[in-house]
Amino acid sequence: MTWQNKLEKIKRWANIWLSQFRVLCIKNQRPQNTVSGKIVVIKIDAIGDFLIWLDSASQYRECYPNYNITLICNTACEEIAEHTGFFDRIIAIKNKKFEADNSYKKEVLRILQKQNCNVLLQPAYSRTVDMDILACSIPADEKIGFVADESRENLSRYLTFGWVRKRLDKIYDKLIPSGEEDLMELERNARFIRGLGHDFMAGYPTLLPSCIEEGILPEKSYAVLFPGASSEKKMWPIERFAKVGKYLIKQKDWDIYLCGSSEEAYLYERFIKAMGHSAQKDRVHNYFGKTSLLELAEVIRHAKLFVGNDTSGIHFAAAVNTKGICILGEFAYGRFLPYRCERDCAGHEPIIVCHAGMSCAGCARGTMTQACKKHLLTTGRHLCIENVSVKQVIEQI
Repeated sequence: MTWQNKLEKIKRWANIWLSQFRVLCIKNQRPQNTVSGKIVVIKIDAIGDFLIWLDSASQYRECYPNYNITLICNTACEEIAEHTGFFDRIIAIKNKKFEADNSYKKEVLRILQKQNCNVLLQPAYSRTVDMDILACSIPADEKIGFVADESRENLSRYLTFGWVRKRLDKIYDKLIPSGEEDLMELERNARFIRGLGHDFMAGYPTLLPSCIEEGILPEKSYAVLFPGASSEKKMWPIERFAKVGKYLIKQKDWDIYLCGSSEEAYLYERFIKAMGHSAQKDRVHNYFGKTSLLELAEVIRHAKLFVGNDTSGIHFAAAVNTKGICILGEFAYGRFLPYRCERDCAGHEPIIVCHAGMSCAGCARGTMTQACKKHLLTTGRHLCIENVSVKQVIEQI
């Protein structure tokens, strides 16, 4: 990470921390006039969280059958949200810019103050200060949220003063109990729907409708490898991905498509270098940043197998019913992966998790060991990621 990137990160987190004091300056908005049949749902999470949420998002029309539903989401998720058909209107905001840019924040809040509704829903368990500011700014007769995550996983709230947290909670007319700390996110999302009075059991993320894109789908049998992640802490060494790729080419006769964002494109050269002098290099294809999200979904849908880190790609695999293997760090083990369903999903392709099985799993809700802290400082990677072997992944293949 360059010093400019480090500076931007520091500025962003400074802004996130200072956001809590905006709560003193804003009024919890209520409609001035009678509103008829309007619901606003706030879901500004990143892509992976959003994909998991789609299982329960399919139920909002069942809960409010005669209402017009507006979704406020992250711009990164706008294309997916439109494709589902679950919502009548979508307002997309640039989440990171909203956190860090005060002029942009004011502009967004001015727009949202005009969105009068009957009910505002805030279904995020790890609701941040900015999510609560959004809820405060939208005029609604009733505001419903979750009892918030207070762990280190939800760093925005974790760093917020206790009196501010209480004030943020008072924005909502009803806070639905969010359940035990170790609930899997699918189960927790289903709990929110049940808290609205609708009977619903959690299952795999809703299957995204097919959207065949001409020229984007490979002609030969192939596997998708997703070696990037939102943080380098969660990234399995690229040399190990290269060994898995060589195995898939040699033993399965599948081509390899490396997928991810354009910012992760540097991983292609590292992957090729890690393959050494292998004659298989021409069977590795660079798809970093070369697809839209819906095109990426189709590439994963038609793959024989998906292998990747704990990031959006594995949730795409679940949402399009493709066999998936995830190399998973155990710091938040059980929350987003492995999948746990409440309804019968026996017909769904498996999402298999390869993890280290360390005794300190779940440290995001507790304390990291000294060995893990030292390893993270030395390598920039969690020890539980480092301890997943190539042999372990190949055995699952």
